[in-house]
Amino acid sequence: MNVTLADELLERRRDSTAVAVVDLQTGEQVSYRTLARRVQALTDLLAGLGVGRGGTVALVMDKSAASVAVMWAALRLGARYAPLDESLPAARVGLLLGKCAPTVTLVQPAHRALLDGAPAGKVVTVGADPADGGLGWDPSAEAEPRPAGVPGRSPEDHAYVVFTSGSTGSPKGVVISHRSMCALLAGVQETVGFEEGMRFLNVAPLFFDASVVDLWSTFLVGGTVHLLPRLRMPTQVTRAIEEWRITDTLLVPSVIRMLVGRFSDAARRDLGSLRRLWFGGESCPVSVLEAFSALVPGLRYVHGYGPTETTHSATLFLTDAPGEDGGEFLPIGRPLPAVDVLVVDDALRPVDDGDTGELLIGGPQVMVGYCGEPERTARSVVELPAGSGKRYYRSGDYVRRRPEDGALVFLGRRDDALKINGNLVHLSEVEAATLAAAGVTDCCAVPVAHPLTGRAIVLFVLGARDGDTGPREEELRRELALRLPDYMMPARIEFPADGDVGLTPTGKLDRDRLRETADAAGDGTGASR
Repeated sequence: MNVTLADELLERRRDSTAVAVVDLQTGEQVSYRTLARRVQALTDLLAGLGVGRGGTVALVMDKSAASVAVMWAALRLGARYAPLDESLPAARVGLLLGKCAPTVTLVQPAHRALLDGAPAGKVVTVGADPADGGLGWDPSAEAEPRPAGVPGRSPEDHAYVVFTSGSTGSPKGVVISHRSMCALLAGVQETVGFEEGMRFLNVAPLFFDASVVDLWSTFLVGGTVHLLPRLRMPTQVTRAIEEWRITDTLLVPSVIRMLVGRFSDAARRDLGSLRRLWFGGESCPVSVLEAFSALVPGLRYVHGYGPTETTHSATLFLTDAPGEDGGEFLPIGRPLPAVDVLVVDDALRPVDDGDTGELLIGGPQVMVGYCGEPERTARSVVELPAGSGKRYYRSGDYVRRRPEDGALVFLGRRDDALKINGNLVHLSEVEAATLAAAGVTDCCAVPVAHPLTGRAIVLFVLGARDGDTGPREEELRRELALRLPDYMMPARIEFPADGDVGLTPTGKLDRDRLRETADAAGDGTGASR
């Protein structure tokens, strides 16, 4: 790839007339050349406001070509970009801004109230005329591109900050360097391969790290990114694939499940342009992928795994036939070329292939750290061996390495474990057993309080494999009893309608909502509290 700074991917194409970005909200198509001219005008504005190497440019904006211009301009100046979810309440936005301490925050007028009283630095309103008072930026303004000329830039400089939810309720600002970002892009290109002229449908919000793969891997080969507005219906995806002849898209499994659900229009669309379906972020049943294969034959499936702290994808598993591997879920695959992985026991000692252990991820893709939280960083990143300088991120995920091919198999998270009558239970095991039952395409197991055992399991069955109906509860219980010990059997099984299953802002299954639904319905015995 021969790129050490992420913005060089766009710099080297600044004279190209190929389309870089299509905004599906407005229909606007922006070439690399026009984007470069807009970025230069914004770079001049931001430099005049004090943005430079080591600074932070926050975005409180809808996804658009203007958002991409902000990212590029920040990187050119040696600053990092920090996209924030514009749907958050003002107090939450203020908390995130306080963590990343922006030099400048760009905001659209519709979201301006979110910044009242927030530590936003200098606020620039997108689309506002500076002559009207205050700071404004016309995203269509252009200037002749010229070299950025920022002295002392390094691959260790920060490229971006994205926020993830913390287990304690406090959000974590994950800082990623240019070195990490370029290692990801080079590794994905070497493992998967991209073609000039690829058309990538970006579904992920820009504040979700999946967008890094969508945008920057496409820019790597001079392709076109199609920016889909905030996802509200799965038909947005299928319509866009058909209309724009999309070749690649990255979806979370919850959206794939909706695409093959009974209300999907995927079967009525021409999706033959699609070459690769990328997915990750949560487990995806093989049965769902097989159902999608029936609608769109000939696809390559790219299963990506990696915490935000390891620059999105640390491992990949590629297959043209998802059902051939034999499991209910695909493996998470092998590490990218620059990634080093260890599978360790509780004392951080390596375990043998085939044994279960926690996955540690090392190499240049490991984050710089959490914004302003060195102690939190130290708990998550360890040096092995001590004094070696080799940093590993503790994923909290349990895996095993298959002796036959070295592929990693995800077994569950440390925090999805609970004890029932003194027995350790992983919710992922219950879900895997449910997916092995005839007629089930997707499910979710959540814990609830129980008056006798302390904890119990409520199982939500979310899809059916054949026809419009899946197994009835008594049939499903008979099948589960063949696969699970008594203490792992669900105390209650629910069959929610599609409309009752929500998604998070990043498109993942909203497990918190299902937990709330289970709690509201009562304890595991079915009795309300």
